[in-house]
Amino acid sequence: MPRGDPHNETTTLRRLLGVLLRPRSINGLVLASFAVVATPLMVAIVASVVYVNQLNTQSERLVMQGVAVTRDSKRLNSLLIGMERSARQYRVLGDPELLRRFRSQAEEFEDELIALAGLHLDTVPSWNLSSLRRTVAGLARQLGTGRRQTDQVITALNAVRRATEAIADQGTRFVDQELDRLQRTARHARLFLLVCAFALIPAAVALGLFLTFVITRPLRQILAAVGHLGTGDFSRPVSIVAPAAELDRLGERLDWMRRRLATLDQEKQQFIRHMSHELKTPLASIREGTELLADGSVGRLTDAQREVATILQTNSQDLATLIDNLLNSAAWQQQRARLEYAEFDLAALIERIVQRQKLAIEAHGLRVKRPLGPILLTADADRLHLIVDNLLANAVKYSPPGGIIRMEVEQGPSGGTDLYVSDDGPGVAPAERERIFEAFVRGSSTPGGRSAVKGSGIGLSVVRDCVEAHGGRAEVVGRGDRDSVFHVHIPPQNAQV
Repeated sequence: MPRGDPHNETTTLRRLLGVLLRPRSINGLVLASFAVVATPLMVAIVASVVYVNQLNTQSERLVMQGVAVTRDSKRLNSLLIGMERSARQYRVLGDPELLRRFRSQAEEFEDELIALAGLHLDTVPSWNLSSLRRTVAGLARQLGTGRRQTDQVITALNAVRRATEAIADQGTRFVDQELDRLQRTARHARLFLLVCAFALIPAAVALGLFLTFVITRPLRQILAAVGHLGTGDFSRPVSIVAPAAELDRLGERLDWMRRRLATLDQEKQQFIRHMSHELKTPLASIREGTELLADGSVGRLTDAQREVATILQTNSQDLATLIDNLLNSAAWQQQRARLEYAEFDLAALIERIVQRQKLAIEAHGLRVKRPLGPILLTADADRLHLIVDNLLANAVKYSPPGGIIRMEVEQGPSGGTDLYVSDDGPGVAPAERERIFEAFVRGSSTPGGRSAVKGSGIGLSVVRDCVEAHGGRAEVVGRGDRDSVFHVHIPPQNAQV
């Protein structure tokens, strides 16, 4: 049979390892992280239990064998004294009862040696105990076979005494040796616990922090992606680097939603452009017709007819302005990232815009206070034109007849520029100041029915987009004795992010 492709086999193995080692769900990821963090602590606990068990075993052995060897050594010494006394008395008296007592004591001596050998002491060799047992058994058989043999037994008991004393010394050495071993084990256990306290526990904490970062990083990426989608930025692909397959699928769905929203936004912009252009064609005919009627080109008009013609002319101009705002908004949404910085006079720009809206300003009997001296500013002049034009148009729309519109400019030492626009109108309710710059959102305060055409609610959204493109901010603030002042801050060019 032909062999498989090694590359395919390697790829399959990697996928298999990825499935086995990479959790598929968030719950699996949390459990795996908990297991990883708990592993060093479990190792420390198990090792501590092993050390404690070892200390317990050694201490039990020391106590039991130490007591036994001490007791057996004393018993051997006591039996040896009794054997020597019985042997000397038998030598003098020759009483058979003393001989039987000696042999009974010798048997007990041998039993004690057997019991001592059963302790398996490292310092008391078993061959030494066996040799001593054979010696004592021989002495028991030798005693009573003759006077000279009895004297030899008494003399040999001195050698047995020295051997017994050596056994006692060996037992003491065993106790000392076991005590040293117990102390070494205790030192090792203490050192290990210190290592656990200063190494394993910080390692577990470090692992916990690292895994927390690993788990929360995709969540932060998801929050950032949702934030971009919420602000209408559909240009950034959603890429979620996650340790769990479930989060990968969530990232894929977010990216699918981004593409869908981008498509819908393009369709919306395309619809606005097409509808705006379609509306401008019949509107141009309406404006021309109303201008001919108002000028009397088609005949003299009565006062009532002239009033109607004037209303039609004013409303057609307002409608044309709204359509231009729609076109500007659609164009700005497509070109918002392309700014052309240049130095220009902001005061002169404001003056041109005031002159451009002069008819509407005079029609309402308004006055505009504006900066007189030159104000040099480095920014995108077209975008600043949209900002000032929309703010002034908004102030004209909401100012009462005979009111004053104030346009003030301040430049700070850092190079930033602040534009303040206020009027004598009803202002913006505090609850609406955050949303007033959103597209198609209009304040609850209306101009009072001066025009039959309502605003589109996109002029201030264009202001906000133009300002944010410069890295600045647009807001409604209180200034002096005025509660609602439109404030625009344009940072210096070198402060752009």
